Amino acid sequence: MSTAVKPTGRVAVVNRGDGDYVAAQGMKVSPRISAATGADRLCAFYVSLEAGAETAAHHHSNEETVVLVLEGSNKLWFGDNLEEMVEVHTGDLVFIPARCPHKVVAGPRGVTALEIRSGAMEVTVLTP
Repeated sequence: MSTAVKPTGRVAVVNRGDGDYVAAQGMKVSPRISAATGADRLCAFYVSLEAGAETAAHHHSNEETVVLVLEGSNKLWFGDNLEEMVEVHTGDLVFIPARCPHKVVAGPRGVTALEIRSGAMEVTVLTP
């Protein structure tokens, strides 16, 4: 990961580098704050999906997740069998409990969001 970190005492400022990657669930992830930048109990990063793209069904182990939709929209399928669905749009803030299976389907303009999790590493567990 070539994300530049500028430590200022106990604070880290992370500038966008070229360390973007596609995570296990299929979303593009832009690394930001994590154990690599000195965080002990959380991570935060941008995620995005192109129009109509979808992630694999997954959960995030013991991590709680908060997602702020910055641009676009998506359908969020969730529950043990992905039987429930909510639509989220620009400006919506979403909470996903730890171990909650979910899947994202991007809207017609795609979706970009800021994702914050309660663990210091990006943990994704694919579900059947």
